[in-house]
Amino acid sequence: MQQKNTVDKSGQQYIQPVKTDSYFQILIFYIQDFLTWWYIKMPSRYLRTLGRIATILDDNLSISLLIKNFFVPWRRDRTIFGFIFGIVIKSLYLPIAISLFLLGISIYTIIILIWLILPIATIVFIIMSIIKK
Repeated sequence: MQQKNTVDKSGQQYIQPVKTDSYFQILIFYIQDFLTWWYIKMPSRYLRTLGRIATILDDNLSISLLIKNFFVPWRRDRTIFGFIFGIVIKSLYLPIAISLFLLGISIYTIIILIWLILPIATIVFIIMSIIKK
């Protein structure tokens, strides 16, 4: 709300009564503030956290490092055995690491989706319980 101050000829400021918002306007503000926080601010935070989780999982599982160095021999052993053993070990480890990475990312994505659906589901279940009575 905007309030204007008026001044008379002598420079005195008139004190005007302050208009307060109605309870309905306050309720609408709180609902709007809650929905802004729930559906805009928190999902953006969760998406940043998802990026951090992806980075941490990639660092801990060494997926990108192993993909870059796939044809490098095992323990820098430049014999044929080092090349074959390195490729076999990386071929066995990478599918496991990638599936763990995808599992972690998908679990956190499901948590984000549950977060987004939770208020709507709560309202639907409340209305369904009222209608059944």
